[in-house]
Amino acid sequence: MAEAVDTGPVVLCCGEAVLDLVPAALLEGGAGYRPVPGGAAVNCAVALARQGVPAGFVGALSQDPAGCRLADHLRAEGVDLTLAERGALPCPVALPHPLPDGMRFDLYDEGSAGRAFAGRAAQTALPRSVRAAVFGGISLIAPPAADAFEALAGQMADRLIWLDLNIRPGLVRDAAGYRARLRRMMALADVVKVSDEDLDWLGQDIAALRAARDGRMLVHTRGAAGATVWIGARRLAQPAPAVEVRDTVGAGDIFNAGFLAALWRAGGLGSARDWHDDLLQSALTAGIRAASFSVTRPGAAAPTGKDMTCAR
Repeated sequence: MAEAVDTGPVVLCCGEAVLDLVPAALLEGGAGYRPVPGGAAVNCAVALARQGVPAGFVGALSQDPAGCRLADHLRAEGVDLTLAERGALPCPVALPHPLPDGMRFDLYDEGSAGRAFAGRAAQTALPRSVRAAVFGGISLIAPPAADAFEALAGQMADRLIWLDLNIRPGLVRDAAGYRARLRRMMALADVVKVSDEDLDWLGQDIAALRAARDGRMLVHTRGAAGATVWIGARRLAQPAPAVEVRDTVGAGDIFNAGFLAALWRAGGLGSARDWHDDLLQSALTAGIRAASFSVTRPGAAAPTGKDMTCAR
C-alpha cells in the first residue's frame, strides 16, 4: 500500500455518516424531529478530536445539503476529511427511537452515498501518521460499502484495529453473509467491543474469541453495569457511575473514543499484548467516564478533555 507523508490523523474512524432525525418537541407544540449529525464513525471521530486526538473520518459524505451539513460539522470539530469520499448520491437518514429496553433504528440508505462507498483513497494513500482504525456499526451490513471497509481493514495489519460490532438486527437482511463478514473482521481485529445485545445475536462466535489466547482483546460494555476487558486469561472490570440518563445515542462510540484517547495519551496505541493492567484500567475508566458524560445529555454529546478532567 502506498503511503503519504508522515502527517495527518492518528486514529481513523471508518464507517457511516448519517443524518439522525431525533424526536424533539416543536416550538409551536407537538412532537417532531430534529436533524443532528450521526453515524458511529462520525460520533467517534468527533469524540476523539474533542479530546485532542488527531482523528480522521473514512467513509462517504454526500454533496446534498444533509451531507454538506455532516462535512461542515466534522471540519468544525477538527476531524480530517482527506480520506472521505464525496458523491452525488443522497445522504443516509436514520430515525432513532428510544425504547424501554434500548434503542430502535430505522435506516434509509438504499441508493445512498454511504451504501456506495468504495474506499479507494484510503486503500491507496494511507498516511504514515495512522496508528489505529475503528470499524463497525451499520457500515458492515450491506455491500458494496461493507466489502470496501473489510478490504481496508485487511490492508491495515500493521495498525491497531478496533472493531465495535454494534449490531442492529433489524437492519440485517442477509444474516448469513453478515455473520461471515463479522467473523472475518473479528479475525483481523486487535480489539473487539461488544454489548449485551451483540452477544445475544452472535452466540458462540464471541465465545470462541473470548477463549482465544492470542493476545487479542475483548471489551464488553454493559450499560449502567460498566464494562469488562479480557485479554486471554486476564480480566479487568470497572463499574459505571450512577447518572441520570437522558439519551443513549452514540454512547458506545464515545466510549470507544474515551478508551482510545487514554491509550494515545499514554503512548499505548500499539499492540494489545503490550498493554499492562494499569494502562487498561485507566483506559477503561476513561471510556466509561466519556460514555457516562454523553448519556446525561441529548444526542451523541462527546466530552472535551476539560470535561473529562472535571468529571474525575
